[in-house]
Amino acid sequence: MNTTGHTQPKILTDFDGVWTTVDGQAAAVNAARGRRLAELTGWSESDLGACLDRVAAALAAEPVAHGWRIDGRITAYCDEDPFLRHNATMAGIGVLGDRDDDGCAALRDVLAAAGHHDLGALGSQIFLDASHAYLDRGGHDLLPTAPDVLSTLLARTDVVFCTNFTTGAVARSWTPRGFVFDGPGGTSGLTLRGEARKQVLTADPVREVVFGNRPVAVDRTHYREALLAERPDVIVGDVFSLDLALPLAMSHDDPSWSPHCVLMRTAHTPAWARDLADGDSWPRLHTLDDLARLPALVTELTAGDKRSAP
Repeated sequence: MNTTGHTQPKILTDFDGVWTTVDGQAAAVNAARGRRLAELTGWSESDLGACLDRVAAALAAEPVAHGWRIDGRITAYCDEDPFLRHNATMAGIGVLGDRDDDGCAALRDVLAAAGHHDLGALGSQIFLDASHAYLDRGGHDLLPTAPDVLSTLLARTDVVFCTNFTTGAVARSWTPRGFVFDGPGGTSGLTLRGEARKQVLTADPVREVVFGNRPVAVDRTHYREALLAERPDVIVGDVFSLDLALPLAMSHDDPSWSPHCVLMRTAHTPAWARDLADGDSWPRLHTLDDLARLPALVTELTAGDKRSAP
């Protein structure tokens, strides 16, 4: 029985990157970013490309210094997935501009003159617009095994999708396949918490925990409230900073609730996150390389303490 009184285990899982491939949507976002910046600035493709190439080089050279920024703070690092590289690219224009990169400073100033003083907000709008257009054309790119895996899980666990995407966008990926969602606290065993705002840093107070060599912000009150409401036995995510850092910190602070945290390792998972899961510092952190193995891993973890599934 899990900590909310259900008679079977409960998993809380992220959606994109765990149940989907993100490359197509990320490519659409990147293309939209180039078009939108060209529209706003009137710069040539070569001038704009040269500036963005320098940003990309800076992200690759020093990923610990770049990421999705919320009020100037990094909420997730640029090397954790392709969506975060987009957010980090927009923030990086300002960072390099402040470091005396004349081209990036000029780009930042032109965008500000066009009314976009907040590069993060502009990046978020580009992401949302491009994502909605992409999803309207064909929906999320579900992994081929996803429907069978969800069906298998629902036969033995309660499943909560907790995602930053809108409830409607995620539901549209599942309802045509016969899955029906309850609201929070429902009885069907399948719940969807969209617009979870995992990225929002609430500074109540500011708090960071060092995982490996990365300080990760864990003052995420919106996500914390969702975790406390659900109190799952297993948490699954592909972006360590957004999905897993907070529940690991919470269970360290209060061992009375110690969920297993599963890092879904993809082609985009950075070495530092892979090393974390392979080490011994966080014994409740496990790894998964194939979604098809998730039901077996959940069974193992809720019955004992297996470390990972190949």
